[in-house]
Amino acid sequence: MLEIKNLQVEFKNQKVLKGIDLSIQEGNVIGILGKNGAGKTTLFDSLYQSIKFSGTIHWQDKILKRSSVSYLETENYFYPYITGEEYLSYFSGKKGINFNEFTEKFNLPLTKYVQYYSSGMKKKLALIGMLMLDKPINILDEPFNGVDFEGVHILYDIIKQLRSEHKIVIISSHIIETLFHTCDKIAVLQNGRIEKVYEKNEFDELNTLKF
Repeated sequence: MLEIKNLQVEFKNQKVLKGIDLSIQEGNVIGILGKNGAGKTTLFDSLYQSIKFSGTIHWQDKILKRSSVSYLETENYFYPYITGEEYLSYFSGKKGINFNEFTEKFNLPLTKYVQYYSSGMKKKLALIGMLMLDKPINILDEPFNGVDFEGVHILYDIIKQLRSEHKIVIISSHIIETLFHTCDKIAVLQNGRIEKVYEKNEFDELNTLKF
């Protein structure tokens, strides 16, 4: 289980996260829903151990280490003169997954320089690299941004696969329908705190909230 207790983050004497409490079981997909500036990315950066925070984050009763987390950021940086094939070569292969199948489905020109990829193609390439890391905790920050219709459905399949492997998946998306389709629970982040965690049978209530 991933357990977050009293997570607080402060920037320039202003508290962004004011005491996040959240527990996530293995094999669960949880969505994080909130307005722009609510602190979603700050929460993800804390889980990825890339910023300072107070409070505790435990994974399987031990302090969470960055080595247990893979993080697909909203915007991904690539060196300008690197091909898709060269980028993926930096990642170790994952047993049981045919990545050639994924690259074919995503229709990625792996021999071309990534600087000529569209934003959606870069997102797909980064996603494949993230999967190759084979981590127990997977953070997807706005993974559907810039991805075409076919890519969205491939993403759905990938998320289902991660769930079936008993991995934790944490997703943010401004497209609430994608969260409804993929998540077991959705946590609403407001005013620096988790206001409520909605179970699947409560998702309809989220349509009445404004984000």
